[in-house]
Amino acid sequence: MSILLEKDYTVYLEHLDEFLQHHRGDFVLIKNRKVVDFFPSYEKALKYGLKRFGNVPFFIKVVQQEEEVHFFHQGIRS
Repeated sequence: MSILLEKDYTVYLEHLDEFLQHHRGDFVLIKNRKVVDFFPSYEKALKYGLKRFGNVPFFIKVVQQEEEVHFFHQGIRS
């Protein structure tokens, strides 16, 4: 993750309790440590971010209490 996105993730974590009260399940878009808006889907947040900022990094995250764990398997090589 880039330094800019790490800072935006920090903003997400700092405001998570507040976000959960009003925006649980929505997708938050954060750019340059500023909360831009909340959206009902990832696709709408992405479309808005691309239209407003262009094809540059910006942070989108679903507002949820628990982080989902993803497992990746590369397979066994002999």
